[in-house]
Amino acid sequence: MSLKTKTTICSYCSIGCALEVSTLDDRITIRGQPGYPVNHGRACEKGLNLIEPLMSDDRGTTPLLKTEEGFEPVDWDEATNVFVSRMKGIISEWGPESVAFLSTGQITTEEMALLGAVAKFGMGIVHGDGNTRQCMASSSVAYNRAFGFDAPPYACNDLEESDTIVFVGANPVVAHPLLWSRIRSNNKTPAVIVLDPRKTKTAQAATHHYALQPKTDLLLLYAVSNILIERGWVDQDFIGQHTEGFKAYRAHVAEYPVKYAAAQCGLSVEQIEEFAQLIHKGERVSFWWSMGVNQSHQGVKTSEALINLALMTGNIGKPGTGANSITGQCNAMGSRLFANTTNLLGGHDFGDPKQRRKVAAILNISENRIPDQPSLPYHKILEQVREGVIKGLWIVGTNPAHTWVDLNGFDEVVEALDFLVVQDIYPDTATAQMADLYLPAAASSEKEGSFINSERRIGHVQKVCEPPGDALSDFEIFLRIAKAWGCGQWV
Repeated sequence: MSLKTKTTICSYCSIGCALEVSTLDDRITIRGQPGYPVNHGRACEKGLNLIEPLMSDDRGTTPLLKTEEGFEPVDWDEATNVFVSRMKGIISEWGPESVAFLSTGQITTEEMALLGAVAKFGMGIVHGDGNTRQCMASSSVAYNRAFGFDAPPYACNDLEESDTIVFVGANPVVAHPLLWSRIRSNNKTPAVIVLDPRKTKTAQAATHHYALQPKTDLLLLYAVSNILIERGWVDQDFIGQHTEGFKAYRAHVAEYPVKYAAAQCGLSVEQIEEFAQLIHKGERVSFWWSMGVNQSHQGVKTSEALINLALMTGNIGKPGTGANSITGQCNAMGSRLFANTTNLLGGHDFGDPKQRRKVAAILNISENRIPDQPSLPYHKILEQVREGVIKGLWIVGTNPAHTWVDLNGFDEVVEALDFLVVQDIYPDTATAQMADLYLPAAASSEKEGSFINSERRIGHVQKVCEPPGDALSDFEIFLRIAKAWGCGQWV
């Protein structure tokens, strides 16, 4: 009997807690890694049960090819050859825009970068997007408009430094427990304000819950901004030195008086004024939002309104402040910046010749390999499948047959395809069952890699367990396809 301990990163939500997984014979125990700056040795229920789903008997163990009799197991050589021959045949007949990929925020940054490079620079595919667009496009666009770059400006420590914390459409008690543990460690007795139509666990634990009507959060934020401006509760020095367009915004929010907002939001005038006063009285105010905003009616404008509240009150750029979007998936940021979907690798622009040349030089490839346009967004890709324009689709680590907003129409989308490939850790997802070819992938704890902590030190994530059967990491699958396609010499 020997005790073995390995370190991994939890892959459930976006916080990135480090975990220690210890094995003694058949017993597995998990705890937070002591001293790690994100979670300080803590772990939530999701992290403590990280391994259990990987031990399921339903895991994919071998590639599967659909025949007239159903799925038949095949080896990786045959699976890779089928993938390449079918996809090349479609591109040869219909052009590079006839094949697309849909990826996920559940794989590593390195895997995302390789997928985008193989698909776009190697296979010549133009269109590929991730399910992260559905949950993060709103805040991504808002950050770009406000700051010129998609960069959430916060650290987890800010929750321990704030004296006023505002959550909009977020439920961290359930969705991001380690963030909530930071609030519980805050010794400033902060005011915790929740804007949510529902009485969530977070709303129940808050000091103030404003149960506004659905789809009225933007109107409420405009009204609160108007109160702050009218009463002089803004930081004029910060506004003058670090912002632009304030006069136009002041005129815009003046059209949302408090009485009008109260009638529309289902709140009293006193509640809205109290909310504004709490922001004014706070010395370090932080604004946080999640899927309730990012997947909502007017999500971009609502995100911008929260950013503007932080800017006009000077609550940004110092500890305990910020306009902070809480990501849902574990690596949505990696998908946004490195998957070559909406932007070129590293936040560069497909449409900018100088930036295409820069990326091509770094990767030592011809600039002509890089598309001169960004991908169609996720929903447009599916629309073009339905219309018969896109005929080959490669889905990696996501299950749109279960999660896509137009579930009733997804069967029609799949029926319009000539070839559907699904790469996932489970072969029995609704989408995998529709596939022509299924590729079994390893889960996060079955991979090795590096991570960077908040002190910029690189650490090593070890394999906690081996993938079952012939399942491979996504990185290995992408590399196999690149070599079989004939573009593996530069990857």
